Amino acid sequence: MMIYKNPFTPMFGNEPPILAGRGKMIDDVLNGLRNAPGDPNRVTLFTGPRGSGKTVLLARIASEAESIGWISASASASPRLLDELIEQIERRAANLLPKKSVGKLTGLQVYGTGFTREISPERELTWRTRVENHLDIFDETGTGLIFVIDEISAEHASLIELISTFQAFIMAKRNVALIMAGLPNKVMQLYQHDSVSFLRRAFRRNLGPVSMPDVRAAIKKTVELTGREIEARALSAASEKTEGFPFLIQLIGYHAFNRSNRKTITLADAKAGIRDAEEDMQNMILDATMFELSSKDREYLNAMLEDEGASRTADIAARMGVSASYAGQYKRRLAKLGVITETRRGEVDFVMPMMKRYMRKQQ
Repeated sequence: MMIYKNPFTPMFGNEPPILAGRGKMIDDVLNGLRNAPGDPNRVTLFTGPRGSGKTVLLARIASEAESIGWISASASASPRLLDELIEQIERRAANLLPKKSVGKLTGLQVYGTGFTREISPERELTWRTRVENHLDIFDETGTGLIFVIDEISAEHASLIELISTFQAFIMAKRNVALIMAGLPNKVMQLYQHDSVSFLRRAFRRNLGPVSMPDVRAAIKKTVELTGREIEARALSAASEKTEGFPFLIQLIGYHAFNRSNRKTITLADAKAGIRDAEEDMQNMILDATMFELSSKDREYLNAMLEDEGASRTADIAARMGVSASYAGQYKRRLAKLGVITETRRGEVDFVMPMMKRYMRKQQ
């Protein structure tokens, strides 16, 4: 019996074989890299809820940047961010940078305790100076440097220092780029930090749902990479249930693929895969999202459950028994968290697929 290796990648950060619906965003950044310093695409901030494909998108951008001759330094925001970035720069650009000095021998005792060594002067340089020294060398070969930062948060002083220093690189017209991604509320908190106010003028790109034609093409092509096929009805069912959510494209595809080892994935396989995916979506995405919400946040969302589609904000306030302005505070907060979105003036709806059904089950 033929054994087919599952090509779908519902593990966070794993790049799928077919990346759906983000081509223009990637092209915009790459065009910015090809242009001269000053192109606004060189400072881009991607935002979206969990599962919207932020990490995968950043990985693809870093890879594509390297393919056109740039040095990429990628990391998640953390207290050690600056150290991790300089280590990546020096590792990825080892062929361009001079070998590090190992220090100068300053003393030797044959019958004593050993030798002492002078610390390399490079260790005394500031992070900014070390990067500028590397940029001077990169300039000789026309090589650019792109910083790719995931999971941004204003709580990390190292991230604030990176952004502040990067602004100085921009003013000096250095051949650099800064591409970042984070949850909507983390992005808004960062915008409010006075030390990095220039970010408010950076390009911000929201990772919304992938279009249904792109979803269908991604699932179909991914299946076909293995020599298998998927029935038209199965493809339609699987695609529609993703609601354009990148994580669900991989998750539903993964489970539908596993449901049968026949050459053709059937509608029954797809429906079973959707049920499996719904349970994983709850455990991996929805539980974590709900954990961050306050009781009032959940009360606002519960007031939306009576509606099949979008909810009127006036109705939500009435169901909560509060004023429109009071309810509006939670609307804005939930929008910043990436849980709901304003579909049109006076109406909101859930952003994440399956969340309404999940909350109804919780009730």
